[in-house]
Amino acid sequence: MDVIRDRMIAGQSSILGVYNFLEENESLPAGQLAARQRHLLRKQLSYARRESPYFANILRHHTVEDLLNSPERWADLPLMDKSVLLENFDVVRTRNDITYPRVHEYLSDRSLADEPFHGSDLLVVSTAGTSGKSGYFVYDQQEQAHIRAQYFRFMRAILAGIEPRGPLRSAAIIVTGAHMIGYKMQQHLPPEFFRMIPVLREGRAVTVEETAAELADFNPQILTCFGSTLRMLTEYKEANPDFAWRPLALINTGATLERDVQKRALAAFEGVRIFDLYGSTDTGYIGWTCEHGSMHLNTDCLKIEILDEDGRPAVEGESGSIVLTSLWHRTLPIIRYRLGDLMSVSTERCACGRSLPVVKELLGRENTLLYRRSETGVSPVPQGVFMEMFETISGVKRFRLVQESLDKVTVSVVPLPGGEPGLAERVAQRVTPVFGAGASVDVHVVDALVPPASGKLLPVERLFDPAAERTGRR
Repeated sequence: MDVIRDRMIAGQSSILGVYNFLEENESLPAGQLAARQRHLLRKQLSYARRESPYFANILRHHTVEDLLNSPERWADLPLMDKSVLLENFDVVRTRNDITYPRVHEYLSDRSLADEPFHGSDLLVVSTAGTSGKSGYFVYDQQEQAHIRAQYFRFMRAILAGIEPRGPLRSAAIIVTGAHMIGYKMQQHLPPEFFRMIPVLREGRAVTVEETAAELADFNPQILTCFGSTLRMLTEYKEANPDFAWRPLALINTGATLERDVQKRALAAFEGVRIFDLYGSTDTGYIGWTCEHGSMHLNTDCLKIEILDEDGRPAVEGESGSIVLTSLWHRTLPIIRYRLGDLMSVSTERCACGRSLPVVKELLGRENTLLYRRSETGVSPVPQGVFMEMFETISGVKRFRLVQESLDKVTVSVVPLPGGEPGLAERVAQRVTPVFGAGASVDVHVVDALVPPASGKLLPVERLFDPAAERTGRR
């Protein structure tokens, strides 16, 4: 793993200290790892109470030890999300030089994406808003070191699972020239080892042929991209078997990778391995796939709660909403932050020997969990129902299903070339019974599904609040 240490030392030596701490945590017994988390959480709560007016108010009725020792008191703390953070930005922050007006002015000007925030060493970024809400986030130098160290931890697992040929080169297909963390954190990496490949160039979408040519030219052994981009490249490789690029590792980010895409990518790119890197601009890296194929959770960086629909801790092994408390965010403390994703955690340990817990199932965003009317009121329908369903409907190349309300569903379907007629009818016959006879299911056969600029095209998405349906609110 010398290449990782060399890059850390060449870039920023403080990263190495964080990396060594994270590496040591992986081999600790569960009890010691929990004790470290508790120690870091104690420091974080004390800091937030002392430095952040928002958390000074939130925590005023609790001692830190009470919060650490009483699950009930911990559960009394209100949840926060992007909206809460933005609305309270100037009282959440712990520094006087990052007021909301200054941050908003900077992030609203795309031409400043390559310029530092008012000449400082702060990393100031925004999110793409694919969850429906944009967010503003700020990281100081130590926090940036933490993000990089978490990434290098993941890269160590990748290098343990592949055999690089010659100089190690990697690339990422992302939105460039924007105030997004993926671009800003990587724009100064050595060009001989790393290349950013844009999804947009001069306002137009880069074609798959252009992307393929750039990959063939640079020949990265490791590529990071969204699942929708991986699908596009897989389809290109299937249609062009002589495509010269031979990756060793593909890193999926942004959303849960569709099973069909994974299967086809493994077949198209012989010998490749696929890894998942799960994280967000809001909270940093949350989970990552090790060389044995398990996704480990960074519980030495985050306190992770899995909550049911009523806000209570989910039954062990059951899925629920992810709520995170960062153990290292100081500029904008993150305490009981609802990310908007669904997950279940396994009770089994990974064969790799790491003590970090393992994800049982990552279900993606909460808005990929759909709902239907039932005898008891409103019942959930997981997106996996449709992922499996569409694999068995003949003539479907791609699909996107959007539930606009409890009784209105729209499906867009890209047909396979030369498929049988009547595809829309076949899709409607399979989808309608899932939502019940009273639901309206409109099916449209289209030439292509066009992803947004962020690249995150969800195959299944819900646009309404199910809580309003349960209570009769609109």
